[in-house]
This record gives sequence, structure tokens and C-alpha cells, in this order.
Amino acid sequence: FFMPKKIQISRNNIRWNLDLSEGIDLHIFIFGTFEKEIVKCAKKLKLNKFKNIIDVGANFGIQTLQIADEFKNSKIYSIEPTNYAYKKLLKNLNLNKELRKNIKTYKLFLASKNKEKPDAIYSSWNLNSKKLKHITHFGEKKNTYNTQSKTLDQFILENKIHELDFIKLDVDGYEYYVLEGGSNFLKKKNPPIFMELAPYLYEEYGYDKEMMIDLIKSLNYEFYDLKNLKKIFNIKKKIDKIKHGSSENILLM
Repeated sequence: FFMPKKIQISRNNIRWNLDLSEGIDLHIFIFGTFEKEIVKCAKKLKLNKFKNIIDVGANFGIQTLQIADEFKNSKIYSIEPTNYAYKKLLKNLNLNKELRKNIKTYKLFLASKNKEKPDAIYSSWNLNSKKLKHITHFGEKKNTYNTQSKTLDQFILENKIHELDFIKLDVDGYEYYVLEGGSNFLKKKNPPIFMELAPYLYEEYGYDKEMMIDLIKSLNYEFYDLKNLKKIFNIKKKIDKIKHGSSENILLM
């Protein structure tokens, strides 16, 4: 109760600049990690052959830094569209000089060619703010002023990326458009994708679970449970079991 709102701490070899009024920051402060199952699964599958990893929806660097700490010889392309989270991302990277040298950051909105960049995107889950929040996940929108918009295919071509070990994709509802915008590379190379399933958001962003499933299948991917790495044969049933307002990370391979 008497802690300062903003602090610097070290958790599991990573330095963090945290705002304890933010939900994810507070989670790291208390538990030391956040969604560590992604890194654990990537390590178990030995996804470090090509030494290239893309983090789409990096926020303030949660997965970027956890990935960089685990895969120290890999280059991580860290992508975040909001000015608020991007500034926090840079602060956290600057606290971790050894990890920072393998991370390239981009203030960038990834989507399909016909999807316009929004003026603001949810990237804050402030526990004290009285500002307008999402009705279900209670996120707060932050501006994307001066943020470029590209497709994943364009990004990969511009950065001359030929192979990827994996992609982490968590963009709070824009997942469909990121996948659609990367269809050429994804269909050709099929890198593993750790993706958040949040079906309660799909209608809000202009698609549904059938469209998402059809798109993923058209890219020659199958669905796997992150906990046991077993193939999910009935993905519709899996999605229907996710409670409204909840999400779950799965693996596409």
C-alpha cells in the first residue's frame, strides 16, 4: 500500500520500469513474469534455428525481453503501434543493455492493405484511471499519432527476413488483419505462430470465428494446445469453450 506508483525492479534477470497502477506491470511486480508459457513452449520446441523472431503487439516489451533473455543469439523484431506503450518499451529496453543489442523496435501498425490504421488502440489497463475503458476487458485506448501502417509481408520484405523461428501475435482483436497482411510469407514459409484467441472481440473488429478459422487454414496452419502441444482437431469447439471476455494463447504450426 505504501509503494511508490512507479518503480524500477529486477525480476528473473530482467530489469523493469513499472507503473504499479497498470495491471500487467503489477502482474510482473508480483509474479515476476507474464504469459511465460510462450517462451517455455518455444524453448521446448527448439525454435531457434534461424535466429529471427517477430513480436507483434509488443506493448512495453513483456514478451520481447523474455524472448531475448531465453534466445540470446536471436534477433527480435519488436513491433508496437501506440506512442504510450512504445515509450515504455524503449525505457525497459534501455534498462537491459545486454538484451537490447539483439532487439530492433518499430512503432508500427500491422494490418491488411485495406485496413486503415485507427487513431487509437487499447494498450493500457490502468487500475486507477477514470478515462473511458473497453466495456469488457477494461483497456484504455492510446494514440497512434505518427505511427506508420504496413502489412506483415511489406515489413518482412523491407527488413530482408527470409526465415523466422516464430511469431508472437497479440494485438487485441486485430489478429485477423495481421495474418491477412502476411499471407504471402506465411503460406510460403509457415513459421510457428503463438497467437492469442479472443473470440469475444471478433465481431467488434468486423469478422467472426469462421472467418478466422478459414483464414488460418488457408495459410496451411493447424491448431495446437500450448500446454500439451497436442493438435486441436475441433477448433470451433475450443473457441466456444473460451468464456466471454477471456482469451487463450494457442500455437499455429
